[in-house]
Amino acid sequence: MPKHIKVLLMLLALLALAFAGGKWFFTPASFWAYGHYRAASVDEIASAKPKFLEPAAFSATYPKQYATWSDGIHKVIKCQDCHLAQLDPQATGGALPTPRDSLKLCPICHQRIAGRPATQPQIDLASHYRGQQCVSCHDPHSPLFSPAGKPIALAAAAGGAHADVAAGKTVSVRCVGCHGPAGVSVAPTFPNLACQKETYLVSALNEYQAGTRTNPVMGGLAKALNRSDVRNVAAYFAGLPCAK
Repeated sequence: MPKHIKVLLMLLALLALAFAGGKWFFTPASFWAYGHYRAASVDEIASAKPKFLEPAAFSATYPKQYATWSDGIHKVIKCQDCHLAQLDPQATGGALPTPRDSLKLCPICHQRIAGRPATQPQIDLASHYRGQQCVSCHDPHSPLFSPAGKPIALAAAAGGAHADVAAGKTVSVRCVGCHGPAGVSVAPTFPNLACQKETYLVSALNEYQAGTRTNPVMGGLAKALNRSDVRNVAAYFAGLPCAK
């Protein structure tokens, strides 16, 4: 056999041995136990805990939006719920992708659907938005206010009047002693007002004013309110996030 053929065969044999050794050394022990994958990866994937950044992680990058969000009713929602951010904000330079179509995003939570809890703010798309994007009227980080920061009038009450949420917040200082500044009561015997139905709050205050519902403290407080105060403070507490 020619010398160069022998050398070539030896090189091929060495390569075959190197390949076999590498395959034996680098192939995980559980590979091919159930198929063409590493069997141990199943338990590893199942035990992994996904990362979900807290909103505070974006406060430095978006200070204005964070301040608006933290003082609004959307503070119970995480940034990623709407922005679908990367798990690590540093991967995108701290940037959050902006949702392009709020008419598709917002109705996921706020379109009126039979069986959806009444405490969830709901709208009838056919009669509410009139072809406009939700963010053209609502600040997405605090939807009870416009993008310019002005309070948004809620649905008309009896007589065609509208609730003034900002005025209701001012009136609410009379209630914080028992019901808390965020509508969460300071004692188990006092009801929470946050996220309560607006019509119920108006009805309750009207009954205290009329004397059909009696309580020495609530009776005095309710009688000191005028119709606008009742409507506004009810709208304010109804718009606060539900207590957890």
